[in-house]
Amino acid sequence: MRNPRIQLMVQLFTLFIIMVSLSKSEWLISSSLVIALVLILFIGIPHGANDHLLFFNLINKRSEEKNHKNTLFFASYIGLILLYAGCWYLYPTFSLGLFILISIYHFGQSNLYISPIESKFVKLISIFLSGGFVLLTPIFAHIETALPVIQTLAKDPYFFTISEELGNELAISAGILMIIHWVILMLTKNINFKNGLQEIINVFLLFGLFYYSPLWIGFAIYFTLWHAIPSIEDQINFFKTSKANYNLGKYVREIFPFSLIALLGLLFAYKFSGDFISVNQGLALLFGFIAVITLPHMIMMDLLYHHVEETITT
Repeated sequence: MRNPRIQLMVQLFTLFIIMVSLSKSEWLISSSLVIALVLILFIGIPHGANDHLLFFNLINKRSEEKNHKNTLFFASYIGLILLYAGCWYLYPTFSLGLFILISIYHFGQSNLYISPIESKFVKLISIFLSGGFVLLTPIFAHIETALPVIQTLAKDPYFFTISEELGNELAISAGILMIIHWVILMLTKNINFKNGLQEIINVFLLFGLFYYSPLWIGFAIYFTLWHAIPSIEDQINFFKTSKANYNLGKYVREIFPFSLIALLGLLFAYKFSGDFISVNQGLALLFGFIAVITLPHMIMMDLLYHHVEETITT
């Protein structure tokens, strides 16, 4: 189970950021990109650096096959990253669409991992609605800031051109749709009142964060505090079932080498091209990097969540 105290602290911090954003703080506005980059680089990206150990514990349990399966895992993992990176180079618009779908599913699945929804169909619908809400709302609410980066990723200066007014309407509509969704699930007894109310509170908090905060602050706080930290909790709880005295310190030591490799690789790529690219191109590079590592990470987390669900039901 996820720690409710951590969730409460995240909710209160989110409310604090909303209040600061409503005050039109010049410091927050001017520092938003730097703060977002620090959060993404040091919390967001590292939370996926333990995928190899998830594989070893979920799939690779027979010691006599470990060397063969270890080699197969790393070859498959790196191969999938390289294949998707090549796809980005050759088919950027298709790859962007795939990244959006992957992210929607991954975010929604993480959001509703501990949801009491029993119907698999209803839960799947909820996953895509929840994931779509957290990914698309900040984009729509700050379309004038997001579009240059999206168009750079798609390599198309005319891709998805919409007005700021329409973007705001779509963002508000996404928030209303999520509230209606949770109300319907409460009325149809798919979730109880307490859980439904908690989800509606989260919708209000996240909508306020996405709508009123600078784009990069809103995304970074969701990505790190609402997504990465709960994911880290889920991973630690899983490892505790097979490793004695497993804790956060051990988790950090395990992810450090691969986190360092990922960060150094990204910094090298930026340094190599930093004199030739704009800020939007640099952000596109960052999100392109996140995209290619998200696909294999999503697969491993999907295996983890299904494993835990099967364990609970048996």
